[in-house]
Amino acid sequence: MELARHPGESERCVVVLPGVRYFSQAPLLWFAREAAQAAGFTVLELSERAPADREPFEWIVERAEQALAEAGEDPIVIGKSLGSAAAPLAAERGLEAIWLTPLLIRSDVVAALNATSRRTLIVGSPADPSWGEGELPSAGALEVMELAGLDHSLQVEGDPLSSLQILRQVTDRMQAFLLSSSARPASSSS
Repeated sequence: MELARHPGESERCVVVLPGVRYFSQAPLLWFAREAAQAAGFTVLELSERAPADREPFEWIVERAEQALAEAGEDPIVIGKSLGSAAAPLAAERGLEAIWLTPLLIRSDVVAALNATSRRTLIVGSPADPSWGEGELPSAGALEVMELAGLDHSLQVEGDPLSSLQILRQVTDRMQAFLLSSSARPASSSS
């Protein structure tokens, strides 16, 4: 498994899971990692692609389980699209999470988001079919950031400057979420 470790001030980890064609070096996940490190977290970044000969949902759940096993106590999960297939794991384990363009067209993802007991941020756009054609969950622990007119990469097609403004808004929201779950107290709790 290709799992890059980016040390932070704390051993508490954020696990970053990619989409099927949206890898950890793409803007949303790049800045998710940056926001996590700025908040003091160590980041475990799954930096590989789903192999063509594997079913992608099974593959990402397997990889998420492995990454969470290495993450230690009380990690936070950040996943993009395909990565949201790990939402059931996060809900079962009572983990905080950020899901970027979660697949709300999948009943297992929606059920997990509705069952979550820990703070969870979901970010998407009604213009994205994987969000807009799905069911928007309504769990009490859920924070929803819905942005109009964006594609599945949370970009404004043909308008890179507007896309950069959206990226900043999403990064600001992720950073606020992570700071409120700060890694810093965990490192000084001994």
